Amino acid sequence: MASLYKVDIGGLLAGGRQRLVLDQQVEIEPFEGVRFPEPARVHLEMYSSGEMLEISGTIDAKFHGECDRCLGDVDQALRIDVDEQLDAGPEAQKDPFGASNVLAGDRLDVKDLATQLVYSAVPLHLLCGPDCKGICQVCGENKNTGACVCPDNGD
Repeated sequence: MASLYKVDIGGLLAGGRQRLVLDQQVEIEPFEGVRFPEPARVHLEMYSSGEMLEISGTIDAKFHGECDRCLGDVDQALRIDVDEQLDAGPEAQKDPFGASNVLAGDRLDVKDLATQLVYSAVPLHLLCGPDCKGICQVCGENKNTGACVCPDNGD
């Protein structure tokens, strides 16, 4: 059974001036404590230039995680501008860590491409806001709410 996320790009790679436009919803799996509450919206335009597959477009995703300072909720949206050039040659596709690892013959795995790009765009340190004060190291209260009454404020 063929995956909904694997797109036949054989016609593009065969040459000519064809363009393939793709609009798709892609489920992104949780990663490193970050969840994606709804599918990412993927809009891609693809064409071939020799053995290179040119991909441009956007990916819109929302993620939910925990603030690194205060442990509060972080809900943010991402807009990723896609500008990829993938070597569609058979040798390039053999490297599991190479840029072309989302290609398998004449198939592009859109879910794998979107997942890799979304994961790389999520900040390493999530913050609920740039002015987050964190939690008190003495009483454990969230200093953003003003609830901490420790004499030295836990600093």
